[in-house]
Amino acid sequence: MRKGKIMLQRMNVYITTGKQNLKYAYVAIKSLFMNNQEREIFLYVVSEDLTQEDMHHEQKLAEQYGNHIIILRFDEEIAAKYIHIDKGYHWPIGTMSSYWLFHELLPEDVDRIIVIESDTVIVGNLSEIYDIDFEENYAVCPGPEHKPQNHRDFMQKAGGDCLTFVLSLYNVSKIRNDFSLKDILDTDEKVKKLAGFSQMEFTFGLLFKDRIKYVPGEISCIDENERYMEELGIDYVMQCEKTAKIIHFSSYSDYGKPWNPVSIMPGYLIWWEYAKESPYFKEYFQKQWEIYAKTREKAKDLEKNITYRNILLCTMAIAAVFLLIYWGVQGYFMKGLFSVLAALGIGAATSLLLRKGMIWIQKKR
Repeated sequence: MRKGKIMLQRMNVYITTGKQNLKYAYVAIKSLFMNNQEREIFLYVVSEDLTQEDMHHEQKLAEQYGNHIIILRFDEEIAAKYIHIDKGYHWPIGTMSSYWLFHELLPEDVDRIIVIESDTVIVGNLSEIYDIDFEENYAVCPGPEHKPQNHRDFMQKAGGDCLTFVLSLYNVSKIRNDFSLKDILDTDEKVKKLAGFSQMEFTFGLLFKDRIKYVPGEISCIDENERYMEELGIDYVMQCEKTAKIIHFSSYSDYGKPWNPVSIMPGYLIWWEYAKESPYFKEYFQKQWEIYAKTREKAKDLEKNITYRNILLCTMAIAAVFLLIYWGVQGYFMKGLFSVLAALGIGAATSLLLRKGMIWIQKKR
């Protein structure tokens, strides 16, 4: 392949994104192109809704670096018939396109492909991993040492190997020869029975057992979120930022990302360095304001439903019911009823006085 007068080797890269997250994927794409200029990159973007017009900024970036962007259409509605993901799960259905990648999505001339994701920043040269000899293995990926302990325990119990999806490299030609799409979907069925949901790392970890080649995590991929900080420690994570090829900002239900800093991670600084010249720069802030506003509204609604008064009333009502039951069993229901009403009245008056007293004290401060 040629960039100007220089012949460059091809590198096939896979990413999933859509109209909603394209602005964030721009940073992953830009950092990929900037740090791998000695390769001619064919970036395969798997998406349900993106068009060439939607990706005009990214196409311009590809032309600038002499690379190529190819959109592969993925029907999430059809995929949803096979895949089960709980609501709020941090992996969208689109990411499960990897099941269809080898047999239905990729062109025939693709023999190997490496994975990045929209919430990553590439900080090193991927050639060292991309050019690895598969040695009859189906995949190469970061080692299991960075995976959460419960993930490793699950895979051991399930009888498979750990596979890290981000920065995994696939032996496409061998996978096509040895497995069918049905084999992949059948393995997903096993995963659903074991885990209760679809998960491509579990699926490929079972399917490719004993045929996964590992690269040490510290020189390949480091994840940054609250859980990884607790398990690995900030010093280790920051050291890996200097040696890894990619930083992955994985998150859970809190949706913590560089553009939505729920818990601040050190790698966010690196992401924002690449984001500074993004055509979506202002949108990053505007979208975060929207996310924060929605979160604040939910908190206010919750506060309205769980107020001091509501908690007090619920507590008093429960106490009243138990007292009435007690007096009823003793044969003094009416006597108990008057006692409960009197107690409720005294309790409410006392509570009101205490509440007003607290307000008065706060005003005096």
